[in-house]
Amino acid sequence: MINNEKNIKFKNKRRKKIFWCLFAFLSVIVLLLFVFLKINEGEKILQVSFLDVGQGDSSLIRTPEGKIILIDGGPDNLTLRRLGEILPFYKRKIDLIIISHFHDDHITGLIEILRRYRVSKIIYGPEIVDSSLFDILSAVALENKTELAAIFSQAKVSLGHDCTVLSINPLSLKVKQDDNNSLITKLDCNFKIFLFSGDNGVAVEKVLLLKNIDIKADIFKASHHGSKTSNTGEFLRAVNPDSIIISVGLDNRFKHPATETLKTMNQLGIKILRTDILGTIDIFSNIQ
Repeated sequence: MINNEKNIKFKNKRRKKIFWCLFAFLSVIVLLLFVFLKINEGEKILQVSFLDVGQGDSSLIRTPEGKIILIDGGPDNLTLRRLGEILPFYKRKIDLIIISHFHDDHITGLIEILRRYRVSKIIYGPEIVDSSLFDILSAVALENKTELAAIFSQAKVSLGHDCTVLSINPLSLKVKQDDNNSLITKLDCNFKIFLFSGDNGVAVEKVLLLKNIDIKADIFKASHHGSKTSNTGEFLRAVNPDSIIISVGLDNRFKHPATETLKTMNQLGIKILRTDILGTIDIFSNIQ
């Protein structure tokens, strides 16, 4: 009987010791996480990540004010994995998704992203070309109370101090409808400018030049994965970027990027960065 009582007391004492050790350990973890979050809150950094999603397109923007914007969602759920590699586990909200157009390699990955993240708003051009994927995406968005907004002309969204994103629908510029027509999106954040052109072809590029639209940018994401049907010398000279990003899959069947397009870029002295060679490309800018 005495031995049983001693055993019970010993076990209770051990349980208490284990409890307090776990409590101390978890307290340290919470404290470190709190400090980490406070440090990050003080950072004013713009991050634009051109995600390595194979033969497709997806770009992630993290603004100095903490806003999360996703432009396109790639061809499959690899985009979801790429988001997990960049966003911390506690970041489960996306403030804005911009759909450039409705090709599978730009929107398929968005369906599962909508299921896994809280997405506040999606904007897109209204010229939908019979996309069953967009029908599914719309249904999931409706179920999750995500706002859907069609852009008939243009939309400008404030992302915090000196940081805006502007999207223009080519149809508003009187460009003939085409499956490749895409929203032109320009991110201007503390005078660091990024231009995203989806799969727009030569027709859209010519109209942008004709109407004197301000397309100058520091970083340009190549149209249509570096296709020869886009990225003319005249257009690239007007954009005048320091670097050009080509989102493209390794050994893809479309032979993107085109040899003649790469030649034009090299002749203009533009630095070329490719996701099939470098993987995800992160560009950071410190904001003063």
